[in-house]
Amino acid sequence: MDQMSGKGFPLFGTYFSLWCRVFDEGFVEVRSEEELAFESGFTGTRGVVTWRSRMRKLEGLGFISTRPGLMGDFQYVLLLNPIHVIFRHYQATPPDVAYNALLARLAEVGADDLLDVDSQA
Repeated sequence: MDQMSGKGFPLFGTYFSLWCRVFDEGFVEVRSEEELAFESGFTGTRGVVTWRSRMRKLEGLGFISTRPGLMGDFQYVLLLNPIHVIFRHYQATPPDVAYNALLARLAEVGADDLLDVDSQA
């Protein structure tokens, strides 16, 4: 995820803070951007601005889908399966060491259902 976002734009902390709030179906309602920014590791006067830029990047890469609400542009967030997003990304990009390591780890933990997605791609 961080590799896909480019140098200087780490995304995993932002994605992880959202993921920690998911209880069912990958849906999160953001009631406080400030709280999520802090949990993502962004503090100070630019914390929320930085968090919003990471959210836009996550959405642009296809890891999340968002809808605005009264609390802001990112009030409703759907987390998509990151493995499927990565598989789609690598359909247009030659596999590299990180991708091969991911496939090996999926096989190691017995995630056969996710490995099938790769063979169908």
